[in-house]
Amino acid sequence: MDQHHAYAKSMPARGHNTALSFSPNEPQELPRYFQELEFLFASSSVTNNVDKKALGIHYVDHNTSEQWLLLAEYEASGIDPTTQTVILYSYQDWKTAVISLYPGVDNATKYSMANLDQVTGEARRADIKTIGQFATYYRKFYQITKWLVDSSRLGSLKRDRLFWTGLSNKLWIAMQHRLNIIEWDIRPGDPYTMAQMKAAAKFVLHGTNTTILNTAYALQVPGMFIRRNNQPFGSSLSLPSHHIPVLPPVPEIKKEEYEQRIAKMDTKLEAVLALMRPALIQACNHYKNPPSNS
Repeated sequence: MDQHHAYAKSMPARGHNTALSFSPNEPQELPRYFQELEFLFASSSVTNNVDKKALGIHYVDHNTSEQWLLLAEYEASGIDPTTQTVILYSYQDWKTAVISLYPGVDNATKYSMANLDQVTGEARRADIKTIGQFATYYRKFYQITKWLVDSSRLGSLKRDRLFWTGLSNKLWIAMQHRLNIIEWDIRPGDPYTMAQMKAAAKFVLHGTNTTILNTAYALQVPGMFIRRNNQPFGSSLSLPSHHIPVLPPVPEIKKEEYEQRIAKMDTKLEAVLALMRPALIQACNHYKNPPSNS
């Protein structure tokens, strides 16, 4: 297509700061590249397959454009080697062929369990200590597992069990302290949901840095040493008072929250007693009026 085509007036010039771009070093961005390209087609009234293909290679580097040009689907038509009949290649045919050059970017193989193992492993090695770190891990984990669950490659229960494997032992113990209070009625063996674990982590990590890891401090966990610069301080370490870090207080559980939980426990207790009441009445009647031995 002539570079001075009428579309050039409404399509951004190559190299302009508003122009599309695609790097073969970031193949995962290819679907987004085509999505934005097709948005420009619609706004510029580009409907011809030949023009769409030409514009598709217009914004990529020389080597990439050469690879995309060599695809048989770039031509307007071809010959079917089996039937020896003419095949017309559309823009969509060419787009599919381009995507096939980059394994892993198509929706059929977007993520795998190996990707999930990598995310949980990296998070555990990072030793999450701040709400910012936790949020990063949560987003990555959710992004992968949402696709795996929707594509029936992972069950929701297994997803919830895998989530905490990316957390350090110290953080997980602190979260369990919270979960034992808030989610006390979870049946043994049932995993906490991601939403429940997220809420517990937000509570435990409240007051920590939202963006950057604060390496000087670790979590405050009941019954465990507080550490400064990876050195525990207690009876075995004497520091001047001005060297002891001032840590934020552990957030208190609100009175209203306790009252709600107590009310919930009362409701469940009443339900249990209602189920047991007939048996208790029968037992009382039995002892009041024992059957005669005669």
